[in-house]
Amino acid sequence: MGAEHEEPVRRFAEAVTNYDPDAAITVCDPEVEFLSVLAVSGQAYAGHEGIRQYFEDVATAWEEWKVEVHRIAAAPDGRVAIVMTMHVRGRESGAGLCERTGHVWTVRNGRLLRNEPYRDPEEALRAVGAGP
Repeated sequence: MGAEHEEPVRRFAEAVTNYDPDAAITVCDPEVEFLSVLAVSGQAYAGHEGIRQYFEDVATAWEEWKVEVHRIAAAPDGRVAIVMTMHVRGRESGAGLCERTGHVWTVRNGRLLRNEPYRDPEEALRAVGAGP
């Protein structure tokens, strides 16, 4: 168990980059809880409607955004760490920001259930027992 859970994590990152909420929802459990450092609200987005709200919030705040995936590492218990750089440009300010970060996803029945964001991507890797 573990490696097969990498695909929904990768597909969710692609959906964010492509601004495709429908693609994101297809890899999310109906009870998904998602926390994002890109989000405006600072609260968890719950369920499929929460994922749709996340995309709306991001589109409101950011003119451009892209997730550049550097590494995905699966743990034997089914959790998956992703290390990525988020590239964004503010809608009103035009200011650009790049931030390297990580998430650890819990996967249930092949779908994303909840994530834990990490400002330090190496912490995310350590959380699933993967080395930097």
